[in-house]
Amino acid sequence: MQMSDTTLDMDGQVKISFGPGKMQAFIEVTAPVGSGLPCGREQVIKALNEFEITYGIDETAIDRALDPQNWNKKILIATGKEPEHGKDGKLIYKFPLAHERMALKEDEKGNVDYHERGLIYNVKMGELLVERIPPTDGTPGRDVTNREIPPKKGRDYHLPRGKNTVADQEGRNLYATCDGHVTMVDGKVVVDSVLVIGQDIDFATGNIDFVGNVIIHGNVTSGFKVHATGDIEVKGFIEAAEVIAGGSIQVKGGITAGSKGLIKAGQNIYSRFIENSTVEASGDVLVRDSIMQSVIRSGGTVKVTDRRAIIVGGLIQAFNLVESKVLGSQLATQTIVEVGINPLLREEYHNLVKAKTEKKKIYDTLNQNLQSFQRSGVSLDNLSDKKRLVLIKMLDDFKSLRQEIASYEERLSFLEAEFDKIQAAKVRVLETVYPGVRITIGQSVYIVNDPIRYAEFIYQDGEVRLTSLS
Repeated sequence: MQMSDTTLDMDGQVKISFGPGKMQAFIEVTAPVGSGLPCGREQVIKALNEFEITYGIDETAIDRALDPQNWNKKILIATGKEPEHGKDGKLIYKFPLAHERMALKEDEKGNVDYHERGLIYNVKMGELLVERIPPTDGTPGRDVTNREIPPKKGRDYHLPRGKNTVADQEGRNLYATCDGHVTMVDGKVVVDSVLVIGQDIDFATGNIDFVGNVIIHGNVTSGFKVHATGDIEVKGFIEAAEVIAGGSIQVKGGITAGSKGLIKAGQNIYSRFIENSTVEASGDVLVRDSIMQSVIRSGGTVKVTDRRAIIVGGLIQAFNLVESKVLGSQLATQTIVEVGINPLLREEYHNLVKAKTEKKKIYDTLNQNLQSFQRSGVSLDNLSDKKRLVLIKMLDDFKSLRQEIASYEERLSFLEAEFDKIQAAKVRVLETVYPGVRITIGQSVYIVNDPIRYAEFIYQDGEVRLTSLS
């Protein structure tokens, strides 16, 4: 039996396949079989349309796929566009965070000041604390069938609003609602108008400079500084430190500031005792036990009030009153007490007198030089430019000095009038005042030569008079 030859004829075909997510499309053009016809461009376009491939088509890839050399090969024909995901938002802190502030910093010479630790960072009411940059939405992508692929929106961060802060309506900025110390607590930005430190002020905390009130549950140790615009309360002791408050200072222990320390308050100072210290208060200085070998300047009253109540040694200056049970000691320790003149004004007065004297010398010299020029009869027109400038400067200096001296004299007159208001000033000794005590009221002096009990010193008829306690 004879078999006949059979030839299978088949035209070239177009096969379409996709990559993951239809972000790619591939074409494979098969070779014709037998006397079959090869594929044409029309068939490729038809196949692309059937599979809805309309985006990112590479026209040159069609020609490559139809090339007989590439028959039966998979050719990338279309590529989608990946979405551009949104950028994350962020928070920009306008104040240094604790780890940045507390890092020890070297100066140009490589020295480190261990007293300055940067524990406190002060801000003012209304100050910008945090700026929020919103996330972006991103840009959609497209697969090869032109289906939109949504982007991922960037991560958003909410303003870390804590105590004494407020955000604007858009939630873009965070502001302080009071003056104080800004810090992070449990991830929130907090502004404290009262700073509470639960330990000593030492190398662990560094110096403190705070806008507001400060409470210290410990001591202020030697060599450190605590400055506050409000009140300062110290539960322990103040050693050889500098403590300055715009308000009052209260010390539960005592003050032993030494020659290098300074305690200064814009209002009152309260302490159990003061020893070997310099203390200044615009208001009163009120002490329970004793003031010993100290310099006290008070714009109001200095009182020692408790059972012991002794003032011995040093210089005590007050505007209204100095009062203690015991003043001086049996050893005749030199103790100087001055009342009737605000010591802060007294210091200002002395500084003004000194400044006025120095300015007056310069003024007199300029005056003599200008008079010499007038007597010389030389016309300004005949002076060289250089000499004319020198003369003009002399005239300007002369005028400004005259105004400056006049302002000094006005202030000095005011202070002198204040110094005359000494009628109510007094020194009260509830038990004993000892020899070695010198009492000044205004400009008049009383020197104690013998022990005196239950004494009150007042100003009368231009001198200090001793009377019994009223």
